[in-house]
Amino acid sequence: MKKERILLGALAAALIGASLPAYASGKTEGDSWTSLPNEVAVNDKGTLTVGYVMIGSESDWRIACNRSIQETFTRENGYSLLTSDAQQKAEKQIKAVREFINQEVDYILLDPLVENGWDASLEEAREAGIPVIVFDREVASKEEDDYVAWLGSDFYLEGQRACAYLKEYLERTGYEGELNIVHIQGTLDSSAQIGRTRALDDALLENKSWTLLDRKEGEFTTAKGKEVMVDMLENYGDKIQVVYCENDNEAYGAISAIEEAGLKAGTSLKDGEILVLSFDSTHGGLSMTKDGEILVNTECAPLYGPLLSQLIGRIENGEEVSHIQYVREEQFSSLAEPGEVTVGEEVYPVTLITDELLEARSY
Repeated sequence: MKKERILLGALAAALIGASLPAYASGKTEGDSWTSLPNEVAVNDKGTLTVGYVMIGSESDWRIACNRSIQETFTRENGYSLLTSDAQQKAEKQIKAVREFINQEVDYILLDPLVENGWDASLEEAREAGIPVIVFDREVASKEEDDYVAWLGSDFYLEGQRACAYLKEYLERTGYEGELNIVHIQGTLDSSAQIGRTRALDDALLENKSWTLLDRKEGEFTTAKGKEVMVDMLENYGDKIQVVYCENDNEAYGAISAIEEAGLKAGTSLKDGEILVLSFDSTHGGLSMTKDGEILVNTECAPLYGPLLSQLIGRIENGEEVSHIQYVREEQFSSLAEPGEVTVGEEVYPVTLITDELLEARSY
């Protein structure tokens, strides 16, 4: 069995298409786009044991992602799923990879909390012949063949689209004054934080009238998002015009703090409302977007289970797989305009939130 896995790992590495360094600042030539499918690839060749290295359950997005994988990799679908909950601790994730290696699993699914610190454990998995599939967040691995594929979001593009929406909103509403922004970051050194932060930093350089008043880590949680927003409001009060939250849960906390301070999160900057930008587009986040509490919500799709099963199926069949696959995502607002934003030379639609859309949302 172990020899077969070693051969499979070598085959998977040989079949990999284009690759690029671990953190992508945007889709490059050779990378591919994919959509998250609903259809699960059932394994009928004997049970495959899959080890899933979880981050935890710190957010609505994370809960939906975990559920998607657990509902996909079932006995009925030909898999034995082993899970390890790292509870937002990188050292626990590294330990879990090594434990799965010792258990001689057939595949390891890794959603890394942070990008750095993975070289040794991933090398050990490669030497053991166990293919590692990294998804959602990225790893800063020195060896591109330490993992057979990465699937996930272009977090930098997500941030660019959010900032492009803000710029377009200001132009359409005729706002020309200084703009004061506070920034609630996600878990530091995570791919989502790095990409979304970099996009805002670039937008601040491009838009000279935008001023960053403060920046604090919100850890992608509601409680921490509220805590840092309370602190920012105490320091800056009604000078704050925009809150750039790096996920929905941080936005929940920030909006709660804004309301408790006697201020309002909304879509009218001219009426003194605070504009909240958010990411993930969970059901709760989109509900608040529809109600106008969040100005724009840029999607980060969490339902990776079926796509991961399809990728494993292709590897098992000896098919070629792309080393880097970006997931196609949407952007949502309660405002009819702007109905699209432009990043570089690409035009991206902005979807108007409706009751029907919310009812159809599965997470």
